[in-house]
Amino acid sequence: MPFREAVKLRVKKRAAFRCCRCGEIGIEVHHIVPEAEGGPSTEENGAPLCPNCHSWFGANPEKRKEIGQMRDWWYETCESKYGGPDLSRLDELMAELRRQSANAAEQQRVIGQIHSQLKRLVDEAGLGESDPAKAMASKVNAVVTATTLAQGIHANFRCRRCGTFIGLLMGSDACPDCGEPI
Repeated sequence: MPFREAVKLRVKKRAAFRCCRCGEIGIEVHHIVPEAEGGPSTEENGAPLCPNCHSWFGANPEKRKEIGQMRDWWYETCESKYGGPDLSRLDELMAELRRQSANAAEQQRVIGQIHSQLKRLVDEAGLGESDPAKAMASKVNAVVTATTLAQGIHANFRCRRCGTFIGLLMGSDACPDCGEPI
């Protein structure tokens, strides 16, 4: 059975739409263990290869292990280059903030923890001042620092009007750059 479209898309996204062997764009998803030999059509058995590498290496059973290793290395490379920081702790803090919505003092404590977590993520990334991600993180930090609690709590979205990425917005229901309602 061929790969489902959703599986192909996940493999392609993890590979930044590039071949895990040569880095070319325009990739196909290759079965590491062929379907004819019982290989499943799963993400774990898929490898992002350009048509040339797919033709050259795809049918060679001696290259299966190498293709899997190249794929895993390429996924790690893409994650470190393009992947975002681990935001699981921020998700936990946001959930805690929602649970504590009736207690203003507790909310302020959680907001402080969120701010500290954002600062730690920015510091760990080691971003330079000229880096656009640093500018975005500074905006997020400014929003968190200047927040007074109100109705709105929003996280990880892009403004529909101006395209500004907003990591965390609390106390407002409008984009801080253009004022567009969320």
